[in-house]
Amino acid sequence: GEGRIKGEKARHPDLVVEVAHPKIIHESGAEILRYANLLSLRVTMATHPDGFRLEGPLATAHSTGPRTVLYEGPVRGLCPLAPRNSNTMAAAALAAPSLGFDRVIGVLVADFSLKDMHVVDVELSGPPGPKGRSFAVHTHRENPSEPGAVTGSATITTFWRSLLGCCHLPSKPGIHLC
Repeated sequence: GEGRIKGEKARHPDLVVEVAHPKIIHESGAEILRYANLLSLRVTMATHPDGFRLEGPLATAHSTGPRTVLYEGPVRGLCPLAPRNSNTMAAAALAAPSLGFDRVIGVLVADFSLKDMHVVDVELSGPPGPKGRSFAVHTHRENPSEPGAVTGSATITTFWRSLLGCCHLPSKPGIHLC
């Protein structure tokens, strides 16, 4: 696979301990995540109800208050119902193959107070250590958006900068699509 020295056999570690330099994570982070032992990963996306493009039973769901959970469950079940609003959740499921689409939890929230932004919260936890405590990470992103927009206004800039950054990688110059 990628990140392996030519001729080296594939390894399947039982334990991954990440205390590496950022360069190592940049070069091998995806490979490390393939073997990471996550217990839970939950991605919540909240925006104004006009920002959703929903299908199936969610298309007729109505907000019952100022903040309504429209869906909470496996990302696999959400993707077909909200194909334009579940890309971050699908990316998380792909990035955490130990959990995948069936064990990564997606939450879609209609929030009338979020007229001009999309809010994404990502929460993950690992297994308990020797003293019973687990590590946990929580990120919170607020992406400005036009009212009713499916995509936040910062998304295109971020995407474009990522593409430009790929053009300057010393290991693989240019853009490579898989």
